[in-house]
Amino acid sequence: MQRSLDKPFFALATIGLGASIAPMDFAVNVALPAITAAFALDIAAIRWVVVSYVTVYAALMLAFGKLGDVIGHRAVFRAGLIVGAVAFVACGLAPSYAWLLAARALQGIATALVLSCAPALVVAASGDARRTWALSRYTMTAAIAGIVGPLVGGAAIEFMGWAGVFWFRLPVTLAALLLLAWLPQTKPPPAARKLDLVSSALLAAGLALVLVAPALLLSAISLAWPLAAAALGTLLLTLFARRERGHAEPLLPAAVVRDPAVRHANLASIMINLVGFSIALIVPYYLARVGGFDAAVMGLLLAISTVGVLAASMFAPRVVRAAGQHMTMLMAAALVALAQVVMAFWPAAPGMLALAPGLVLHGLGIGLFQVGYADHIVASLNARDRGVAGGLTVLTRTIGVIVSAALLTSALQMLEARHLAAGLGATAAFHAAFRELFLGSALVLAAFVAFSAIRKGRR
Repeated sequence: MQRSLDKPFFALATIGLGASIAPMDFAVNVALPAITAAFALDIAAIRWVVVSYVTVYAALMLAFGKLGDVIGHRAVFRAGLIVGAVAFVACGLAPSYAWLLAARALQGIATALVLSCAPALVVAASGDARRTWALSRYTMTAAIAGIVGPLVGGAAIEFMGWAGVFWFRLPVTLAALLLLAWLPQTKPPPAARKLDLVSSALLAAGLALVLVAPALLLSAISLAWPLAAAALGTLLLTLFARRERGHAEPLLPAAVVRDPAVRHANLASIMINLVGFSIALIVPYYLARVGGFDAAVMGLLLAISTVGVLAASMFAPRVVRAAGQHMTMLMAAALVALAQVVMAFWPAAPGMLALAPGLVLHGLGIGLFQVGYADHIVASLNARDRGVAGGLTVLTRTIGVIVSAALLTSALQMLEARHLAAGLGATAAFHAAFRELFLGSALVLAAFVAFSAIRKGRR
């Protein structure tokens, strides 16, 4: 007898549990101050905890999505859970910063395997007629994981130190792996499809080199390394593009390159995540240095933003139906820009109630955008390319995160140094730099929203 439960709810719960290992990584941001102290790092160096992880999974996302389209999404998803379990053990046991970064890269491989195929599994379990609903519920599970991650991660730090943010995800991964045996089978992929390994390698290597170049530029003593990485990465991506043109089974569907609406939606995803990642990257330092909160309270506060994501994902299908995918994304970006302004004026002696409105606004904007964007990309690509569609939604988000990690920490340090040189104390200088950074990011995103509105002829 086949061990399966033919129920979409069970499938969504299982896929959501397995995919939760990625949004639960939000807990690592709570541990950034503790990791900084444990390995005697400065704020600029800590960016590699983020960059080493997200660069790897961003580079591999499209290739693994295509692999799922060819050999089956479930098989790729399962492999990701297995690699993830190994990676969490390696991170938790890291005796040095270099070890931790290598383990984070392994975790990036796991995340790429899991997230590239999770949306395809979700839509297959629910059917195309309920696509928007299924994607919104998938976003809800990610939001719940984003709430649980900082809360449990903050508590785990208190008991196990910074490594607790990795250890608590190990049983979650193993539970998802066990439940996967009962996941309903989906239709097998077409037998005639093949994965072009050369194109996949060119794309993955090219993306990795280009994405890591900004971080190298901000860290290297010489310009040679970042320039070489950018040049080599660009060359590999050019070779990939030339190979794709004449290939019978291209890795990227034509709509990704030729459809202006798809291109602009991808750019919007990069922009909103570039600005929005400031919550995960910069806010923990505000909470620790200005607010004086401990790790457990910081986890609780950061989870407030994810409550907004959860709320938005619940009503997002109705918004998409009423306003359309493009207008939904536009409204979502405007909400995030407004949230940045609200947080820029957080007080020097913050209470939890004063911090909540900005965090909730941010979460509402991010949650609404994720559903509208994912629905747009999945609808724009052929059903046979669902793995690539899922990989694309994560790739654009990750590009925004990588650029954010590289730029925002350095911008914050430069602004803070300027205020210190002007005679402000350490806390006051940080607070002033925090305000300027968030106002500047709000202005950038608001300008993009205005450009998009003009482009679409909307007010």
